Amino acid sequence: MASLVADHRGHGPMTIDVRRDGPLWRVRLAAPERRNALSRLMLAELRRVFASADDCGGMVLTGEGGAFSAGADLHDLSGTPDDLAYDDDLSRTVHLIRTAPFPVLAALEGPCVGAAVELALACDLRVAASDAFLQIPAVELGLLYNPRTIARLHRTLPRDTVTRLVLLGERFTAASAQAAGLVSEVAEPGEAAARAEEIATGIVPGPGSASFAATRRLLADLDLGAFDAEHWHRVRLDLLGSDTRRRAVAAAKDRLEHR
Repeated sequence: MASLVADHRGHGPMTIDVRRDGPLWRVRLAAPERRNALSRLMLAELRRVFASADDCGGMVLTGEGGAFSAGADLHDLSGTPDDLAYDDDLSRTVHLIRTAPFPVLAALEGPCVGAAVELALACDLRVAASDAFLQIPAVELGLLYNPRTIARLHRTLPRDTVTRLVLLGERFTAASAQAAGLVSEVAEPGEAAARAEEIATGIVPGPGSASFAATRRLLADLDLGAFDAEHWHRVRLDLLGSDTRRRAVAAAKDRLEHR
């Protein structure tokens, strides 16, 4: 992969680092002194990255310093109902990841805990180093985890996996996470980001790929239990009649004729 050049700085202390190689963006949680704990500032910066990603063709989300993230930054939590504001920030960030018009992969090293698991599961694929682990210790902390998040997990993961993750607070190793459907692939320690970038390079559709964006958004809607048949029929008709599709069909026919 070509050398990546940083091109993004957030407002105030930088907690997100973005490096680009053509259409591929590598977005790194950059607060290693806090094990990349997800502060509200960091979540806001991450939302700004997605809001400015008009020319992004694919993204790899990772963490600095041998950790993906230790989860919610406890400095931003009060242990009172006021913490719902943090939930709202996290939900808005997750929504942007899930509905981005390009593929998003998570590269997990070390801990991926609590709120960080939500970020990782919002991505299309997750590559975990063999020494990484995933855990949501909400019950241990006296918390009913966000019910909307649990509902989404219940729709998209086996019931046994959801029980182990949010009720028992099990610490999943990379191998057990892969077996449970939480992780897509396991890499050698220190190699998760490189492997995720390798995968992403092979699936980057290029900016503005309407069919990719529509399919990804439909999957996100289905994960939320939402399906508007009339809306998606209209979207499909628009794509069926697009110049992009006509060119793609013509190119496929040409390849078939010249085999």
